Amino acid sequence: MLIRKEIIEEGCLLGIWEITETCEQLLSMLSDEHQKHAIRYLSRVKSKQRRLEWLSIRVVLQILTNDSKTIKHTPQGQPYLLDNSYQISISHSKDFAVVLLHKHKKVGVDIENYSNRVLKIENRFISDDEYIDPDNRTLHLILHWCAKETLYKLMDSTNIIFKEHLYIYPFQIKEKGLIKASESLSSEKAVFDIYYEVNDNFVITWGMV
Repeated sequence: MLIRKEIIEEGCLLGIWEITETCEQLLSMLSDEHQKHAIRYLSRVKSKQRRLEWLSIRVVLQILTNDSKTIKHTPQGQPYLLDNSYQISISHSKDFAVVLLHKHKKVGVDIENYSNRVLKIENRFISDDEYIDPDNRTLHLILHWCAKETLYKLMDSTNIIFKEHLYIYPFQIKEKGLIKASESLSSEKAVFDIYYEVNDNFVITWGMV
């Protein structure tokens, strides 16, 4: 079910899908051409969750563009559109799938359900000098994780170590806002603006360069 479709800025489209359908229902929403491709692809995918995510992403893309576009992946795993009509970033969690498109800019997006799992992996992605709100630790950690996932997608490198190369500047959590972040892997030491939103069901972050 499409729960959000909006223009973030000129040339930039965001779509969020809540995965409530069966694989058969999602498949029926695709164009005839893409249904044939989807059936061939899904026959090789054993995980039901993976099939739902894959289909949801393509349904959202079709709705955003009003067209049947094909997603490919680079050797590094980054998605791109076969016709190069948009830059694309995708993300999915247990219950949601998101697509971010931009006509000209490189984009990154991440979406996460609320989960305490992030507490178990904190040491893998949070550096000692990053601020985590002790009164809202879980949500703050999820936002840090999402922001760093978004940064990873904005950077053309597979050598990024979240804890060492990506830094989130201190911020206080609001319903929506801007997170300043930087990277130390490249010689440019670039600084990024990462936008975020928090609601009752999920956390989402996105950025563009």
